Amino acid sequence: MSNLRGRALSGLGKILSLASRTQFNKVVLMCNVGRGYLGNPKYIAEALQRLCPNEFDLVLLVNEEDRTAPSYIRQVRRTSFAAQQELATARFWVDNVRSPRYVLKRSDQIYIHTWHCYISPKRVERDVKDHLEPEYVDYAKADGALTDLMFADNDLYENVYRTAFWYDGPVVRCGVPRNRPLILGDEEARLKVRRALGVDDDASICLYAPTFRADWSVDQYRFDFDAFIRAISERFGKDYVFAYRLHPNIAKLTRPEFLNGYLDATDYLDAQELLAATDVMVSDYSSILEDFALTGRPGFVYAPDFDAYSCDRGFYYLLEDRPFSVARTSDELIANARGFDEMDYRKALDRFFSLIGFQDDGHGDEQVAQMIISLSKNGSTVGDILG
Repeated sequence: MSNLRGRALSGLGKILSLASRTQFNKVVLMCNVGRGYLGNPKYIAEALQRLCPNEFDLVLLVNEEDRTAPSYIRQVRRTSFAAQQELATARFWVDNVRSPRYVLKRSDQIYIHTWHCYISPKRVERDVKDHLEPEYVDYAKADGALTDLMFADNDLYENVYRTAFWYDGPVVRCGVPRNRPLILGDEEARLKVRRALGVDDDASICLYAPTFRADWSVDQYRFDFDAFIRAISERFGKDYVFAYRLHPNIAKLTRPEFLNGYLDATDYLDAQELLAATDVMVSDYSSILEDFALTGRPGFVYAPDFDAYSCDRGFYYLLEDRPFSVARTSDELIANARGFDEMDYRKALDRFFSLIGFQDDGHGDEQVAQMIISLSKNGSTVGDILG
């Protein structure tokens, strides 16, 4: 966006903030800076529609139309003047990253920040401040000051939100909305993903989803995919297809040659649906593997550049504390697949969830939706509903 347009939006936003009245049934949703209908905002919106059909005006700010969004979601271009009008009149802002907004938030508006992971080994925000751009740090501080409510389903990230997010408001302990299909299962999502990827009925899905590197390199993603598929097929007695999902930060880049011939799941927006359909997963330092752990299905770590990556970001817990076997070479990864022990994996999952103080029953979407329903009453405050 040009600086001129940004200044115009900012000027309009200030005027709208002063002139607008709050609509207490309006919820403005933004996911990954307008990427589409996904993440915590999506699952909160769906719970609101289930609990109170058509009672809330649900507005999604997008960069381009998301055709997967249901008809009860109104879509508005994120960088338009109309988006500023929606923000200026909404009782609720629900966002899963720190997104640019140009309106001034009034005292009767509520900003619910739904950070885009429920747990991550990688240190974030103030804990890696020296690795962040100064402009981002300034904006993050301002965004934290505007936030009225956050939530967590584990002890570790409840503390991270309190100490690393430039935020001093309440952190509600409840389920994380987007965890619903992973904890409770979602057969409809499994079928939807399989159709989208063109996977035969008799094949299982192995998903590889590495995180991005600060230098944008992809050489670390390469391992012997075919040998790994043979290993898990022999170990689990099923036929597997190999699919990959590149991180959104590099999703627009040309695919590396060594991924040619494999299923590209990068553009499947809803990662939770994708994970619900995945039978075996490989990743590295990405929190998507922690998400996948909620399914109880086999997960593996391939971390060939561990030393360099750990120097860049650092971790909240050791790779050995994660419930997944760790490989630094392709041969080690294949050996880990062949030697996978389900009972040991179950014990490792239990240890990990105990380590982070995890509690989530899969109904966090409805728990947060109930908070919004209570707060939609004129005059109610976050303090009122939290007691």
